[in-house]
Amino acid sequence: MTAFRDAMHADQLAWKARRLPHVRGRGRWQGREYDHILPREAAALNLWPGLRSGGVRPLESWLIAQKVQPHKGRDNLLSSWTLCANLYFAFGGEPDGRAFVASFLRHRLGLPIAEVAEVELEYALPAPLDPGTLLGEHDGTRGANQTSPDVAFVARLDDGRSALVLTEVKFVEHSFYDCSGCKALDRTARAASCDRLDRVLADPNRLCAHAATRGRRYWDHLAGQMAAGVRTTQCPAARGGYQLFRQQALAEALVARSAFAEVVSSVAYDGRNAGLMASVPGLPSASAGWGAMFAGKALFATFTHQEWVRWVANASSAPAWVPDWLAWVSDRYGYGSLEHAR
Repeated sequence: MTAFRDAMHADQLAWKARRLPHVRGRGRWQGREYDHILPREAAALNLWPGLRSGGVRPLESWLIAQKVQPHKGRDNLLSSWTLCANLYFAFGGEPDGRAFVASFLRHRLGLPIAEVAEVELEYALPAPLDPGTLLGEHDGTRGANQTSPDVAFVARLDDGRSALVLTEVKFVEHSFYDCSGCKALDRTARAASCDRLDRVLADPNRLCAHAATRGRRYWDHLAGQMAAGVRTTQCPAARGGYQLFRQQALAEALVARSAFAEVVSSVAYDGRNAGLMASVPGLPSASAGWGAMFAGKALFATFTHQEWVRWVANASSAPAWVPDWLAWVSDRYGYGSLEHAR
């Protein structure tokens, strides 16, 4: 637990009491009930109304049509998966909304993005560009047990070439989590492999636990891309950077196969969550240090949810539903016009 997580927990319970006073039950997680989890029958209330049945872009029908498995913790008021849907998914449903995304990404990433064609959750491409083929994640499906970025923006550049922005979305998380392969090793084995990046790079197929025991291919795409002089002393996935590492590997694999002219691995996070970006050992900040570790073709970028909401709020024109969305995310998460008053 962190101070930020505790503050958001209190905020979300206050929002629930204010906006959902009729929801009496509690939701369950791993056999226990919690006040900050909605009961399954009230799950739709965790979404902005425009994402519910009959809204501007109904989420449930899209998940079914695309065969996407939503996160098991989606009913949690603190869920970053649900926050991702609430903040970004609605803008993919119509040209005007996608134009907002295109203008924001053009400004924030510095890429000549002319148009965003799709905004998709739990993004994955079909074979041979799927996570099974590229990363060795043969036991996963879209949304479960594979590297499917929380949201992806499929774009077209000014010159007509294609681009892809893969985005990991965070809310109250304290890190990007530890490598599950590393955690499975005993202390001696970790010290001889995961804690020695130089040794892993020399023989990743033998010394990376994920590669050696599960056939994961992350290092196939990253071992030759590590930039000299800006490395951590341990594997960047080992502690705190696992999700970033996997998404970076996917981005490099896709751009190397010319699936897209530009591929960006990015993070969207709450700007008040100061500990998140400092969670990768050896890096002063993931924002400043993660991308510098890699000299490949894929880019790395970060932006805050506050920056995104502010961009929408400052637009000169918007779809008719945007004022309602702005009021809702301000009331719910403290973004936008009310964020400094909370």
